[in-house]
Amino acid sequence: MAENEMKGNFSSLEIDAIGELMNISLGSSATAASKMLDRRVNITTPRVSVKNIDEFEFKNLEPALAVEITYVEGLDGNNLMILKKNDVRKILEILMMTEIEEEGFVLDELSRSAVCELMNQMMGSSATSLSEIMGETVNISTPIAFEVDNPDGFKEKYFDSDNPMVIVSFDLDIEDCLQSEFMMFMSIGLAKKLINAFGIDADMADNSNVAEAAPKAPAASEPVPAPTPAQPEVSDSAPIQETPAPAVQQAPPQPTVQQYTTANTMQPNVINVQNMTSQFNNMTKLSKAEEGNLDLIMSVPLQVSVEIGRTKKQVKEILTLSQGSLVVLDKLAGEQVDVFVNGQHVAKGDVVVIDDNFGVRITEIIKNPALILQGE
Repeated sequence: MAENEMKGNFSSLEIDAIGELMNISLGSSATAASKMLDRRVNITTPRVSVKNIDEFEFKNLEPALAVEITYVEGLDGNNLMILKKNDVRKILEILMMTEIEEEGFVLDELSRSAVCELMNQMMGSSATSLSEIMGETVNISTPIAFEVDNPDGFKEKYFDSDNPMVIVSFDLDIEDCLQSEFMMFMSIGLAKKLINAFGIDADMADNSNVAEAAPKAPAASEPVPAPTPAQPEVSDSAPIQETPAPAVQQAPPQPTVQQYTTANTMQPNVINVQNMTSQFNNMTKLSKAEEGNLDLIMSVPLQVSVEIGRTKKQVKEILTLSQGSLVVLDKLAGEQVDVFVNGQHVAKGDVVVIDDNFGVRITEIIKNPALILQGE
């Protein structure tokens, strides 16, 4: 750890913060990948290191495939992910629902589109997590996937020979598909930006290191305890007097990453929400001023939509859609449709035609519409 701190000017607290931040953001990425692949996806706790261009190696991932993400809002810099080419092949087999031979596998246009879409979903979810932590919008560019044919040329392109890079390694487990690993790396500047967003001040972390490295000396304002005087001899006839021991002033415990996170980034905003159901039930008891306020709420527009059915398609099937393609939904002809209000499923109904327009006759209430106003 001391070597890492020297290279990137990172403290142990900052290294832990990077790992925790990647753990949170990649957790969201695993959820997105799991939904897209329809399989359980696990990404382990990251391992963080700081290496220069001569030390950085990824021979265990060769032949490798890289995915480059550029932050276009909220953060500056690139985030590169390196995976095994064969692992990507196995993932594409799931996405395209077809078997792909290992020999001769190349990243053609269709394969590249599928990989980029998967990474777009994963890194988009990661960016959303970073937005919540930072309190500002974080957007990424469309991912770019390419094969790493020349590892040395790849390192020279993305590494600054004068500055090290932050390397984060993960273990990847996809249900009934693969157990492997991948890594991502970022610049020192980007890592520092993330650390600051995590609620850890660089000066504070540096002071924490100094406090850990050097023994605490008494401050000028602290009383220095006097040496304990020699105890007088005690005779059988003299009463024993107990001398109270001087109070020992203990140094405050060093804050942990979790304490910094709780204190600086994870404090929830407390919002007092009144029960709207009781307001509606007791409208006759409201004053005129309260009735006027309630009228303001009644005029708020809500988005009402009707869903006739859903289906799930693989990336390969979506890419083949064209004019005239048929998409079969999961509902039978004549079944009731679902009515949504602001994305909430509130009712079921039958489709009717009114003056050449479609409409829905409500037949069943799923959720009390008043509860939507309460956010339930």
